[in-house]
Amino acid sequence: MGKTLFVVRHAKAKQTEIGAKDIDRELLPEGLQQASRLGAYLYKKNGDIDAIICSSALRAVQTAELIADQLSYDISKTVIISDLYEASVRIIENILLDLNNEWNKVVLIGHNPVLTYFVEHLTGHHFDGLEPSGIVKISIGANEWKLVSKENASFEYYTSPDDFSTSS
Repeated sequence: MGKTLFVVRHAKAKQTEIGAKDIDRELLPEGLQQASRLGAYLYKKNGDIDAIICSSALRAVQTAELIADQLSYDISKTVIISDLYEASVRIIENILLDLNNEWNKVVLIGHNPVLTYFVEHLTGHHFDGLEPSGIVKISIGANEWKLVSKENASFEYYTSPDDFSTSS
């Protein structure tokens, strides 16, 4: 059967205000709409999701909450991983390799540019990068997350927020 990974960049967020921390940036009203539409798109195109994991940054958590709402996914089951904030490709790989094998479809929400680097590293597919609320679907030809590798990961598609905002 294999595994499916949806790599999502958080929705459009406010700029960092003077004296504020980057990790505390909130979504803009446009970002709130993007994340909700992304969740509806994900549900319509892929059905149920087994797990949502996200960075501890407020904008990533807010994105996860809105996606979860559209998926009727219990937000309390969202796995928040602080290492996803300011992660490296290696950190994301290690997180992926340790995922629960009962999860077949996983949404991973984080930040650029590392998400783009990770997708390119894992799949060998080069693209212009994830926009805010962009989503990449990766199919994995392994039944255990610990077996994920460049040899069995395939880039399926990239969808930008412009693509799913018009396809209700």
